[in-house]
Formats: sequence, C-alpha cells, structure tokens
Amino acid sequence: MSTSYHHGSLRQALLDEGRRLLAEQGVAAVTMRELARRTGVSYAAPARHFPSREALLEAIADEGFEELIEVLQASQLAGDLQQRLRAYAHAHVRFAAANGALMELMFSRKPGSERAERPASPATLRFFALGAQMLGEPTPRERLGPLPYVLSGALEGISALAAAGRLPLDRVEEVTDAAVTMMLPAIHEQLESSTS
Repeated sequence: MSTSYHHGSLRQALLDEGRRLLAEQGVAAVTMRELARRTGVSYAAPARHFPSREALLEAIADEGFEELIEVLQASQLAGDLQQRLRAYAHAHVRFAAANGALMELMFSRKPGSERAERPASPATLRFFALGAQMLGEPTPRERLGPLPYVLSGALEGISALAAAGRLPLDRVEEVTDAAVTMMLPAIHEQLESSTS
C-alpha cells in the first residue's frame, strides 16, 4: 500500500494505486474510498481529481491504451506488411497477457453506463487509428472500416482464451500467427483498393 505522494501528484498516485488494486482484485474493488485509504487522504480528496469512480476507471483505461499504443508503435519498424502485422499481433497479445484486468477494463463498455454514453476517448481513438493505418485505411476517418475491429477482436479473443486456460500458453504464438495469416488476404485487398 502506498501512503505517500509528492504535493500535487495525488492524481497520479490515485491512478497508480487504482492500477495495483485492479490487478490484485479486479475492477469491482477499485473504489474512490479504497483509493483514498490506500493513498492516505480524506475520502473526499479523490473527487478533486475525478468527479466519479467511472471517470477514474476511464483515466486508468486511457493510461492502458497509451501504454499499448507505445508497445504497438514499435512493431511498425518491422519489415514487410506480414512482419509488421505479426509483430503488432504478438505485441498486443503479450501486453494483454501481462495486463489482463487492465485490458478487460480498456475494452469493456456496458450499454447504459456513464462511459458508454460518452464518445470514445482520444487514447482509444489513437489505438484504433494505429491499427487502421497499418491495415491500409486512410486516417483520420470519421468511421473506421471493419478490419481494425476484426484484428482487435481476434487478438483480444486469443488473449482471453490464454488467460482463461482454454488456450495452452505454448500454443499462443501459433494461434496468433494463424490469425495473422487468415487476415492478410483481406488486408492486401484493402491496401490495393486504397491506392487505386
């Protein structure tokens, strides 16, 4: 438990403790009251930085998207499209395996929730735009085509299967490569149509 923070850094201390609590006990355990206790401040203090628990969770998710984007951008340095896509897919799955509860928070959006009624955050939009760019979609675009969502869904599915023990860890790389191979023809077709 962290009970000290530098003056002016309570917001980051709340986010850091929120991440730790999320990883240890899951999203239901992340409450403003518990974070105030863990950071050693009054129960009202977190509200100065986050008007609601939902705003705090959204900020934690945004941090996760920023970290994932940074990891995925490195994959863009690989060779040809297939190599870049493989590097992207494996980086995504590795990040998900190491940050299961965070990824679940990042990609969860319950209908009717406060978060669902707001537009996607800039970090979320950058994540999908990065995938769209690699897949040959012109950016920026008001409405992305289906491929970035298909890719993200496939990689999230592989990660979830591995996390649940339904996909043996020694087969994750093989299955990830198979997903890339299956998507390549559609990606090549999209790239060709975007240049014609």
